[in-house]
Amino acid sequence: MAETRYIGIDGGGTKTVCILGDAEGSILAESRGESSSVKSRPWEDVQQVLLTLIRDVLDQSGTDMSQLGGIFLGLAGSDRPEDRKRISDWLQTELPEGVPITVHNDAVTALAAGTWGQKGIALISGTGSIAYGFDPATGGFVRVGGWGYLLGDEGSGFDLGRKALVAVMRAYDGRGEPTALTELVLERWSLQHPGQLINTIYGQDNVRTMIADGSKLVMRAAADGDPIAVKLVEEAIQELEELVKTVIASMGEQQPIEESDSHDHLVGKTIPLVITGGLFSDQMFEKRFMQTPLIQSGMFDVRLLERPPVIGAYLLALQERGFELTEVMKQRMAAFIFRK
Repeated sequence: MAETRYIGIDGGGTKTVCILGDAEGSILAESRGESSSVKSRPWEDVQQVLLTLIRDVLDQSGTDMSQLGGIFLGLAGSDRPEDRKRISDWLQTELPEGVPITVHNDAVTALAAGTWGQKGIALISGTGSIAYGFDPATGGFVRVGGWGYLLGDEGSGFDLGRKALVAVMRAYDGRGEPTALTELVLERWSLQHPGQLINTIYGQDNVRTMIADGSKLVMRAAADGDPIAVKLVEEAIQELEELVKTVIASMGEQQPIEESDSHDHLVGKTIPLVITGGLFSDQMFEKRFMQTPLIQSGMFDVRLLERPPVIGAYLLALQERGFELTEVMKQRMAAFIFRK
């Protein structure tokens, strides 16, 4: 009988990563593709990305579809019942009958990768933003934010990039203060003046990703002391701090923390807080976040996610089938060398 294999998929607003492994924690194949966010891409594109990645890891590992024992997908914008059902129903037509399929938000996979499936909170600030709490003792999930670039995603790469472009246009009009962001934006997109941004931005197929990429320019300008960029970074950090506070309150762990509170009663009760996403890959941004009153309270065991979130998806695929995670399995997953 052929060995059973399991697939984990982590899909964000910028890219999607898929891995396939066995029941003992050995990862056998990896594949990468474009965004699979159902809230920012056409459904047909999402289908194509997911199916291509699944077929690729099967081919790489010499695995037949009949060997699949389960698949767990953590996809941006996909934790609502109607979204999960849509993806699950479609995949059931592409995979052998009876293959267990679980669909959840990508924050869940990031959290599982950072805590090895234990209780904690995940804070993602990438193209979008979301905070997610999970307690395996109760099975309860708490989500805050993650409402997409039109309705939310405060403190995300898109939010920061959009505000940067707004600041550039306001300065160009004379309505706002001059900012170093103008020169950086013009250089980044090879423009002569800000007025050309209209065609550049609105002519993009994936404008959300392009604008989110502008957050890197904000980091550069803030590091050089540009007042506008510094203010935008501070606003983003405040938004992310609010997400975490709200999760804490909703989980019943603690009332939202104020700067003047005494935190003596929190000793020994630290909660894992997994932070991940493109903005946290910037050392300056991470350092400023770590200096906030919330983090300095001592309530959290903050962990910058060092393992790819897709490991969490694979781990959850195994847990869904009743496998208990061992130290050997952790070592095998952590030892896998992912492509950059």
